[in-house]
Amino acid sequence: MNFRFVSMESFKIVGIKKTSPIHKIGVFVPGIDQTTHEDMQTYFEQVNMEKVNEILYIAVDHTDNLVDYYIGFETTAECPKSLVELIISKQKWAVFDLSSTSPQTLYNTWYYLFSEWFPTNGYELVVNVQFFRVLKMDASYELWVPVARSKL
Repeated sequence: MNFRFVSMESFKIVGIKKTSPIHKIGVFVPGIDQTTHEDMQTYFEQVNMEKVNEILYIAVDHTDNLVDYYIGFETTAECPKSLVELIISKQKWAVFDLSSTSPQTLYNTWYYLFSEWFPTNGYELVVNVQFFRVLKMDASYELWVPVARSKL
């Protein structure tokens, strides 16, 4: 599985917030389909008055059965009244290329991360948001996972 590390300073996301049940296979599966993605992109461009090339689906505040998530875009612009903002703290991320955001692909990716990737790469998952990045120009998907060097 292709991955890279990215260190980022804190950044702001502007978008909408939803609460959703955790998928039956136990992973966060955002409600992404082509219509939703295109509608959100058009809406964000109209509200923000700038071109939006990527949409982020961000999972925060997991509980046993629910997850709060944001659908939005990174910006430095002021947050319009019709949207909410989320500040994502400075973090090192492991970024994994995905072929899709289907529940099965996500489950397989998380299974791989915990069964093989974390144990062999010397990193551990840290408390921060996790997000999917959907790039419009080439219809590619990325999973951004917050990581730190393992203390073991």
